[in-house]
Amino acid sequence: MDQEFFRFLASLGVGGVLAGLLIYFYRADAKEWTERWQGQSEMLMMVVKENTAAITSNTKIVEALRMEVLEVRELRQLMGRREADKIVVPPQ
Repeated sequence: MDQEFFRFLASLGVGGVLAGLLIYFYRADAKEWTERWQGQSEMLMMVVKENTAAITSNTKIVEALRMEVLEVRELRQLMGRREADKIVVPPQ
């Protein structure tokens, strides 16, 4: 704050001084909050990207598993229940 600003506030009286101080501290608080939020938003974006990659991977695995289950169901329908129960699917 410079001297000119203090003279201007003094000319406004007590109300002007209070308003000026309120604006000054509001700006300082807003600046600090913005800087903190900047760092937090970068961390949140990193978490979102990691979660997106994990969800994409899990979706691919679930889709592959669904296709395998559908294939086994189709084979059981084609074969017969007794023969289908004999099939052992090896783990991959």
